[in-house]
Amino acid sequence: MQSIRDTILRYVRVRRYSEPWLSNGGGNVLNRLSRQMCASSVTSPDQIMGRVIGLVKKFDKIDASKVTERADFQKDLSLDSLDRVELVMAFEEEFSIEIPEEKVDKLTCCADVAKYIASEAEEKLVKS
Repeated sequence: MQSIRDTILRYVRVRRYSEPWLSNGGGNVLNRLSRQMCASSVTSPDQIMGRVIGLVKKFDKIDASKVTERADFQKDLSLDSLDRVELVMAFEEEFSIEIPEEKVDKLTCCADVAKYIASEAEEKLVKS
C-alpha cells in the first residue's frame, strides 16, 4: 500500500503529508484522488449542461427527443422516484461528486443539475 501511495504522490507532485485526505487511512485513496482531480478541472457551465443533457438522453427510460434544459424529470420525462435515484447516481459518477439527499428533491431538470454541479465545482476550487 505504501508503494502505491508513493507512486500516486510522485505522479501528482504532492508533498508527502500536505494533503490530509491522502494520508488518512480510511476510505479509498484512488476514489478520493479521482474526485479531487475532477473537481479541480475547470469546466464551463455550457460544457456541464452539455454533459448533463447527454447523460439524461442516454438514460434508457427517457425519450431523448423530449430532453431539454427545462424538461421536468417527473412531469415531462415521466421518471418515477427510483428512476430519479438512478439518474442522480449517474450524475454523481459522471461528475465525481456527492449530491446530498436534501438537494436531490430540488433538482427537477437538467438546468438545476448543471447549476448545482457548477456551484459545487466552484466551491471546491475556492476551498483548494
